[in-house]
Amino acid sequence: MATLNRGDEVIIPAPFWVSYPDMVLLAGGKPKIVKCNESENFKLTPQKLRKAISKKTKWLILNSPSNPTGEVIQKQR
Repeated sequence: MATLNRGDEVIIPAPFWVSYPDMVLLAGGKPKIVKCNESENFKLTPQKLRKAISKKTKWLILNSPSNPTGEVIQKQR
Protein backbone atom coordinates (compact mmCIF):
# COMPACT_ATOMS: atom_id res chain seq x y z
CA MET A 1 0.00 0.00 0.00
CA ALA A 2 3.05 2.27 -0.01
CA THR A 3 2.18 3.20 -3.60
CA LEU A 4 -1.27 4.47 -2.64
CA ASN A 5 -1.86 8.22 -2.34
CA ARG A 6 -4.64 9.86 -0.35
CA GLY A 7 -7.90 9.55 -2.29
CA ASP A 8 -6.69 6.86 -4.72
CA GLU A 9 -9.33 4.22 -5.39
CA VAL A 10 -8.81 0.51 -4.86
CA ILE A 11 -11.27 -1.85 -6.55
CA ILE A 12 -12.36 -4.73 -4.32
CA PRO A 13 -14.59 -7.47 -5.77
CA ALA A 14 -17.30 -8.56 -3.30
CA PRO A 15 -17.68 -10.79 -1.46
CA PHE A 16 -14.23 -10.12 -0.02
CA TRP A 17 -12.14 -10.83 3.04
CA VAL A 18 -13.33 -8.57 5.85
CA SER A 19 -10.10 -6.56 6.32
CA TYR A 20 -9.56 -5.41 2.71
CA PRO A 21 -11.54 -2.13 2.93
CA ASP A 22 -9.95 -1.22 6.26
CA MET A 23 -6.46 -1.82 4.87
CA VAL A 24 -7.23 0.57 2.00
CA LEU A 25 -8.62 3.19 4.40
CA LEU A 26 -5.56 2.92 6.66
CA ALA A 27 -3.36 3.64 3.65
CA GLY A 28 -5.41 6.75 2.82
CA GLY A 29 -7.23 5.22 -0.13
CA LYS A 30 -10.89 4.82 -0.98
CA PRO A 31 -12.30 1.29 -1.30
CA LYS A 32 -14.50 0.84 -4.37
CA ILE A 33 -16.60 -2.28 -3.87
CA VAL A 34 -17.79 -4.15 -6.99
CA LYS A 35 -20.51 -6.68 -6.22
CA CYS A 36 -20.09 -10.08 -7.86
CA ASN A 37 -23.21 -12.23 -7.95
CA GLU A 38 -23.74 -15.90 -7.26
CA SER A 39 -25.28 -16.17 -10.75
CA GLU A 40 -21.81 -15.20 -12.10
CA ASN A 41 -20.05 -17.66 -9.76
CA PHE A 42 -18.79 -14.62 -7.84
CA LYS A 43 -16.42 -13.73 -10.71
CA LEU A 44 -15.44 -10.16 -11.49
CA THR A 45 -16.53 -9.76 -15.10
CA PRO A 46 -14.57 -7.62 -17.55
CA GLN A 47 -17.65 -5.40 -17.94
CA LYS A 48 -17.92 -4.76 -14.20
CA LEU A 49 -14.19 -4.09 -13.96
CA ARG A 50 -14.27 -1.59 -16.85
CA LYS A 51 -17.25 0.20 -15.28
CA ALA A 52 -15.46 0.46 -11.90
CA ILE A 53 -12.21 1.92 -13.25
CA SER A 54 -11.87 5.69 -13.02
CA LYS A 55 -9.06 8.23 -13.27
CA LYS A 56 -8.54 7.76 -9.52
CA THR A 57 -8.20 3.97 -9.69
CA LYS A 58 -4.75 2.85 -8.59
CA TRP A 59 -5.15 -0.76 -7.47
CA LEU A 60 -7.26 -3.87 -7.87
CA ILE A 61 -7.27 -6.41 -5.04
CA LEU A 62 -7.64 -9.76 -6.78
CA ASN A 63 -7.28 -12.81 -4.59
CA SER A 64 -7.36 -16.33 -6.03
CA PRO A 65 -8.62 -18.56 -4.62
CA SER A 66 -11.09 -15.99 -3.39
CA ASN A 67 -11.83 -15.85 0.28
CA PRO A 68 -14.66 -16.38 1.30
CA THR A 69 -16.15 -17.97 -1.87
CA GLY A 70 -13.29 -20.26 -2.90
CA GLU A 71 -13.62 -19.13 -6.54
CA VAL A 72 -10.43 -19.74 -8.53
CA ILE A 73 -9.54 -17.49 -11.46
CA GLN A 74 -8.81 -19.63 -14.49
CA LYS A 75 -5.75 -18.98 -16.66
CA GLN A 76 -7.97 -18.13 -19.67
CA ARG A 77 -9.51 -15.16 -17.81
